[in-house]
Amino acid sequence: MRKQAAKGIILSALQQDPDLSRLRTLSNLTDSENKTLLAWLDRSGLALIFLRQVQTHEVTQALSSDFREALELRLNKNRLRFRDMLGEFHRINEALNSHDIRACTLKGFSLVPDFCEDPSLRHQTDFDFLVAPEQVEAVARILRTFGYSTAHLSKSEESCFTTPLLHIPTQRDDIYAIQQQRQLDLHTCIVENSPWLAFEVPNNCLANSESMMLQGVPFWGLSLEDRFLLQVLHVYRHCSRSWIRLSWLFEIGRFLAVHCDNQELWSRIIVRAGQSSSTKRIFAFVLGLTQRLFRCAVPGSLNAWSSAAVTRSLLAWLDHFSVQWATCDWPGSLTNILLAQDFVLDRKLRKQYLRSRLLPRKTQQFLGTPEREDSRISLRFRTEQIRYAVGRGAAHVRDILGLPLQQFRWKRALDLAPAVESESHLELPLGHGGVS
Repeated sequence: MRKQAAKGIILSALQQDPDLSRLRTLSNLTDSENKTLLAWLDRSGLALIFLRQVQTHEVTQALSSDFREALELRLNKNRLRFRDMLGEFHRINEALNSHDIRACTLKGFSLVPDFCEDPSLRHQTDFDFLVAPEQVEAVARILRTFGYSTAHLSKSEESCFTTPLLHIPTQRDDIYAIQQQRQLDLHTCIVENSPWLAFEVPNNCLANSESMMLQGVPFWGLSLEDRFLLQVLHVYRHCSRSWIRLSWLFEIGRFLAVHCDNQELWSRIIVRAGQSSSTKRIFAFVLGLTQRLFRCAVPGSLNAWSSAAVTRSLLAWLDHFSVQWATCDWPGSLTNILLAQDFVLDRKLRKQYLRSRLLPRKTQQFLGTPEREDSRISLRFRTEQIRYAVGRGAAHVRDILGLPLQQFRWKRALDLAPAVESESHLELPLGHGGVS
């Protein structure tokens, strides 16, 4: 079976009106194809969501026993991981509260239940907190008592804290296992600007935060409208690079379905998002991508507001490239650079952006260095870094070599794209988007 066809079966099962008719086809996968599909499900964040879907609809027997048991094992491990992370989250929140510091949780546990019905279905890697700039240093002192440290503390940018690295990370690590190293990111704004785009976001998100509770653990979270705004901007920020987790889009789709009739909420979201063309286009992009992948309906008022900034090229990309780009294997695809002119309006910045995508600088492979330092550990650590860099480099070269064909497809897509009127309609069939 073609790999893209197997991914399409998964996506069909996760649509708002799920199509489960082709699930039995997955039982024909070879062991190698099963392994590849599971790796994609893990990376995409959809593995446990897919398992819950087939359990809910009582069609688990359509899957092979090996495939089903592999998913069930992942869920059991992730439940333990979730409990462990919730305990750490609770301890940190209690310490911050005891010092009268309001630290608002971003993403993560605050997405339950509006974006995610069950936290054990999410694969979470870190904690994100929003704090006032004047409290950054006090928070850093508290975090140090929990073993967290940072190489760069900032009152205006993201500060990344980690605990000591006690093992050599590899691409073979079990992502569902209890964490061996923790990460906490400290923010003074719900989303940081990228070098290519300044986000227009409200400056009173912390003041508007509200009390939340997850399985007996109290914490501060953003208002519901700000949570949705953040998720859309967060997804787009990752979309400006090569790869995203599909589970983020699935969660946005769930939010749309859960609150589909709450017109007051959509009105509040529009007010919080503002009237800039760049924000409207970001919403059109993220919602259009979500729509094509999971066939979810976008509320009329949100669709009308965001479609005011839709361009002909954006529609062409969504129709002919979006699904294939979103479902590609990690580390992703370069085909989203075809939209650079739509989102990076400044010509000089656009050149810098394209250069950063086509000729990326060396990036940090792991957070931190091993706590223990000796020649054997240093050699193993360096070997894993090289293996990681070679793998990513090879994938990037393949992507570069494929760009001429993608540019040819892009020219054809633009020729076929309809003219954009004042109110473009984004609700196009899932068959669009480049999926075969």
